[in-house]
Amino acid sequence: MNTLFLDESFKYLGKELRPHFLYEKGIKGNGLLSWIGSCEVSIDSMVDMEDRVNNDHIYSESMIHFLGEFFHKDIFYGIFVQRLLGEHTKSILKDMSGKDFIRRGDDLYLEDKKLNVSIATVSPLSSLVHFAVNVSSKNTPVKTIGLDDIGVEAKEFAALLLNSIKEELISIESASFKVRSVY
Repeated sequence: MNTLFLDESFKYLGKELRPHFLYEKGIKGNGLLSWIGSCEVSIDSMVDMEDRVNNDHIYSESMIHFLGEFFHKDIFYGIFVQRLLGEHTKSILKDMSGKDFIRRGDDLYLEDKKLNVSIATVSPLSSLVHFAVNVSSKNTPVKTIGLDDIGVEAKEFAALLLNSIKEELISIESASFKVRSVY
């Protein structure tokens, strides 16, 4: 499991959620890539069918993006990683800001303000996950909160989350190797 934070900033449009995007950015194999950039996903690039049906629009001036690719894994694994990202984000932000976020499915909230966007899907090669946390809450189409609002520095948060998820997934894989079969 490899992780990488990119210092380059670019907009997430949805088209990045595809096989080998991480490879193109320097991660070969299973991994999690992070960067800070804006986000604008049009209905044409929307993977979430509920959002497509509702003609929703995703926009943020600034987000910290986490894009994962996991080979030979199914949709269940992608959703599992998505939920782990939510739980680890919740825990890290509690430590960094003292704020108690509530997780509802894939999303985190502080009162009625949404912190993140998230989706998991599959390709013929891999399970793909996009999890992004608002840095800014300005001009979003729904009521949001961002890291700026709670006094959390985005790069420091990204480093902690990348390390935390990497350790968790390595630990889970390691645990699967140390048990014997019951038959």
